[in-house]
Amino acid sequence: MKDFEHLLSVWQEQPKQPQLSVDDVLKQVKKGINKLGIRVLYSIAITAVALIFTSGLTLFAVYEQRLSYIGLFVMLLGMIAYLVLQIGDYRTITKHDLTLNPAAYLKSLKEYQNRRAYLNGRFYYAFALMICLGISLYTIEVFQNKPLIFRVLYYTFCGVYILIATFYLKDRLIQREQKKVSYLIERLERLEGQFE
Repeated sequence: MKDFEHLLSVWQEQPKQPQLSVDDVLKQVKKGINKLGIRVLYSIAITAVALIFTSGLTLFAVYEQRLSYIGLFVMLLGMIAYLVLQIGDYRTITKHDLTLNPAAYLKSLKEYQNRRAYLNGRFYYAFALMICLGISLYTIEVFQNKPLIFRVLYYTFCGVYILIATFYLKDRLIQREQKKVSYLIERLERLEGQFE
């Protein structure tokens, strides 16, 4: 019984969570969402430029081998799929106004988190495979007259870059973004719990 009373006294001495200021939380969340939105828009713009450039190569350049066209079409397919998912993510985080309906906004933020987990998880590997396969098929014809050492160096550099991007950079970027989104969700849930 004495242990229970001691445990109860320790529990009661725990500091209570301070009440959150609604204005401060809303400002923090809006600022965080704006940064996420800008990052997604930047990805959309970069992908759109790459898509336009690759489309131009496909339409206006003349190749002797079909492999070059197949490689370009594979890259285009991967870029279009990535672009569609990015646009969907952007629409998800910008479709609700935080100040009008925080509950709906919290739901859309969780949906965004799930969509990004899919995009950065399984889909990333499919996208990377499509881009690598497309570039490999495209460069067969482009580099056929180059010296062997140049081709070996090019493919080695590309392989090393893809491995570093996949197993090092990707994980760091995903963790950083997930931390930011989780922090925003936690702040909104805590604010919502204050009013219940």
